[in-house]
Parts: sequence; C-alpha cells; structure tokens
Amino acid sequence: MTALPLSFEQRFAAALQLADAGHLAEACAQFAALLDERPDSPPLRHALARAHLLDGAPDAALAAALHPSLLGATDAFRAVVADFGAAGAIEQRLALLRARLQAHPHSPGAALTLATDLHRLFRVGEALHWSEHVLALRPRDPLAQAVRATALVDRGDVEAGLAAHRALLPHGDAETWARHLVLMHYDPAQTNAELHALLAEHARRHLPRFGPPFTRRAHDPERVLRVGWLTPRPGDGPVTTFLGGLLTHFDRSRHTHVLITLQPASNSALAALADASVDASGLDDARLLQRLRGLDLDVLVDLAGHATWNRIGVLAQRVAPLQVCWLDWFDTTAVPAIDAWLSDPWLTPAESSQRYSEQLVRLPSGRFCYTPPSDAPAPTHNGDGAVVFASFNRLAKLNDGVLDAWAEILQRVPEATLELRARHLGEAATAAHVAARFAARGIGAERVRLGGALPYAELLAAYRRVDIALDPFPFSGCTTTCDALWMGCATITLPGETFVSRQSASLLWRLGREEWIARDRAEYVERAVAAATDVAALRAQRGALREAVRERLCDAATQAAEFAVALRELWRTRCSGA
Repeated sequence: MTALPLSFEQRFAAALQLADAGHLAEACAQFAALLDERPDSPPLRHALARAHLLDGAPDAALAAALHPSLLGATDAFRAVVADFGAAGAIEQRLALLRARLQAHPHSPGAALTLATDLHRLFRVGEALHWSEHVLALRPRDPLAQAVRATALVDRGDVEAGLAAHRALLPHGDAETWARHLVLMHYDPAQTNAELHALLAEHARRHLPRFGPPFTRRAHDPERVLRVGWLTPRPGDGPVTTFLGGLLTHFDRSRHTHVLITLQPASNSALAALADASVDASGLDDARLLQRLRGLDLDVLVDLAGHATWNRIGVLAQRVAPLQVCWLDWFDTTAVPAIDAWLSDPWLTPAESSQRYSEQLVRLPSGRFCYTPPSDAPAPTHNGDGAVVFASFNRLAKLNDGVLDAWAEILQRVPEATLELRARHLGEAATAAHVAARFAARGIGAERVRLGGALPYAELLAAYRRVDIALDPFPFSGCTTTCDALWMGCATITLPGETFVSRQSASLLWRLGREEWIARDRAEYVERAVAAATDVAALRAQRGALREAVRERLCDAATQAAEFAVALRELWRTRCSGA
C-alpha cells in the first residue's frame, strides 16, 4: 500500500523537531522548502528566523523575517523580536523594528521597543525621536515618557529632561523613582534639603520589609572581620579605579575580603585581590537576601547606594551586623539598615548642609584613592601650540549654565579650542545637537572638537593635547578629574553645597591647588582665562603635577589603614550595642 504524502502541517512539525534537536542546517532547509509553498506564513517565517539565529546566522534570520506577512502579524512579530534580542543580534533586531515601523508607522509597541533599545545603546538622539513617536500615538505612555526624559538629560538638555522626569514621580513606580534619585543630582537648582526629602520619600514608598528578620548580633569586638564588598560594576570603571588599591593594601591579618558582584564580569581584576569572590548576578530579591546572609559577613560595604543596578532594597532588610555605604554613591541612602557613610573633611565639611541618615565617618586622607593605570602615557604635552580646554565628562553634566560659562571662556580666549569626549557623542545626531548648542552661544564648530568614547589608554593619551580641564557643575567629575590631573592637566572647578559638586574640589584641596577652585561662576570663568594666559607654565609643570597626584591622591596604604580603623571603630560600637 502506498503511503500517503505528508501534509504541510506534518512536515512543519517534523522541521520543528529537527530544530529542537539541534539539527539546525537541516531544519533551515526544510523551513525554506516549506516557504516555497506558503511564503505568507508568519509562524513558518518565525521558525526559520529562529533556527538561523540558533545557528549563528543573524543576517539570514533577518532576511527570513523581513517579509510583509511577519511584519504585519503582531504576536509573531513580537516573538521574533524577542528571539533576536535573546540571540544578541542587536543591529538586526533594530533593522527589523525599523522595517515594521516603515510598513506600519502606527505601531506604538514596535516604536517603544526601538526607543528603549536605542537608549540602551547610547543612541539618545534616535531614542528621543522614537519615544516622541510613541507619545504622538499614546500621549500618556509612562515608559515612553521616561525614555524621552532620560534621553534629554543624557544628551545634555538637563533642565528640560529633569522637568519631564519629575512630572512622572506622583504616579511613578519604584523604578521611576530609583532613576530619578540619580538624575536629580544633575539638577543645578537642586538643594540638599530637597535631595534628602526625595531620598527619604523613596525609602518610605519603595523599600518595603520582606523576608525573615535579621537575628545575628555583633560580638567579639577584636575578631578578624569578614568584609563583603558588594558592587554591580565590577569591571572597568570607578570601582576598579578606587577599590583596587584599597584591597591591595588592607591588613589581611585582621580582615578577610569577599567580593560580591551583582552583574557578570568576565575580566574583573578585583576578584584576584579578594580572598573570595561570589557571583550573585541573576538572583531575585528573596534569593539574594538568602545568599548574602548565608555568607556570614560581619561587615557589608555597599558600593552602589541608589546607583544603577543597585540592590538597596535587599540591604534594607539587613544582611550583616554592620552595613556601610562607600564609593559609587554620592548622597545618603536614607535606609535605616545602612549604618555608616564614609566621606572626608573636604567633601562633607563640618558645616555641610547635606543630611545623612547614616553615621558620617570622615577618612582623614580622603574618600578617594586613585589607582592610575600602569600603562598610562607620560604626561608630556604634544599639542600644536594653541590652548586646548577639555571635558571628558558625560553630557548629562553639561547643563545650560555650564555651556554658558564655557562659551564665555572661549570668547575670552579666542585662539583656544574646546575638546569634548563622551560616549553619547559617538552618535552623529547627538554630536550635531551639542554643536548647535554652542553655535547658539556664538561658538562655531571649528572651536569645538567632539568625539565619542575611547579605550582607556587612548583616552588618557588624548589628555596630552589638553592644557586645561573644565570641570562641569554642579555634578563635578571624579575619575575624569583624577585622569586629567594624572596626565598633567590643570583643572578648573566650581564647588557648591552638594557632595557631587565638591568631588573635583576635594582632590584639588588635597593637592594644594586652591588657585584652580572658584567661588562662583564669574570666578570660574576668570580662573580658566587666567590659566590660559600662562599656558607655558602649565605645560612646564605637567610632570610635577603627576608626582603631586602620586604622593597625595594615590596613597592606598594610608587609606587602607584609615579604612581599617574606621571599620573597627564602627564594629566595636555595634558590639557594644550603642
């Protein structure tokens, strides 16, 4: 008896089984043959695209998905977009979303996904465009409003972006509030009282109690302390720059150190400096709470506060008898379970108006100890003779007042140029927008050099053609200022009342460079102009500036000793029950 031919559905099912079994090339061939019969089948096109993705062929997957039948099938299209994301085929995913919007421009879901993807890729000009496209279709969409507001801040339209984001707070969720806690520190009009009020309100609203109570008590004031260092940013960046030297010089006879990472880091140099390392990425709150408590820590040093990817809600439940905030956060946490906050006499002087819910501990030699890269180039100048000002800070720090001051400086020093370098400037639309902001202030494009991100070694080398670093305000630099000083560049700064406004000034006070610290905006401009008139002297002293930085900002042994004393005193206080 002759077997009946298999139906289309049976052959489709067989091809799906081949794909599930990992026979991807054979499955793709069968899917393609089936498409000859039914080219308009969205499930079939989805299956072929997914098989190509699994086989490591994203361009072939895109070719399969770029068909009117799939672009018009909302559920199947959403599923295939998710597959491209899971496969890490980001550019192909963007192309697919754009094709959907070209064919179906009134698709708010595709536009919103495109906007959020572009924002994560630091293409803020495009993200702004597509978020506004969504809002034209759905004016009250909260995610589109958040992307638009954040994109505005990220490209330097600080005042407009903050106003838009602040409007989301009355009905905002925990994520909206957490994002605002970071953004609000870029606001030139923000006061310490307002900052504290919003932080405290966030803690009340969005850090609820969960899990069993913490019962372990501190005892034995002289025991070897088991110290956990919790960070979501264990790779290159501020944590590595400022924690590495500290861990290297910590007294191991009285402490053991556990590095706890909240995001994967395949090449973290910090792990080698700790006695143990723990990968806690991917854990939900309940499991993270259990994991951290299971480490039996005496001290937990939180390196994130409310910064991106933080897990402050877990720490609010308490995971160690003593919990301390340090390094990558610049304000109080307003969390009762965080016991201490480490600063220094320059960042938070006795007369500071900044309020902390934690016990404030000032490290005598400074909160920041810079670890310069061993392969940094010599700090010699190699420019063409003309004065070069620069800022390699993120664009979110460049509010209108900062650009007004910088434009005035350039007008006062007509032969000078300004070099800006930031990750978001790698996007042509954002670079054009920044150039237009200067043009509106009478500064032509030939006076401002704009560039995107560079590898760290190349970024440091770029400082060799810079004479004077201009620090933004009120959110001053920290790592960027250390880098500029290490490369021998004078740095002009304007500190205010907030912690973030005093970071660069704290470094300059420690260096004894008060002549680079302004008291108001007018003096900021005057000091920058004065420095430019004596540029030959600045260039001659670049090597001496590096040696001063090495002596006064890079003394990790002293900082480690002071840090150990601070932790021990705090621990003894916990043991006493005070």
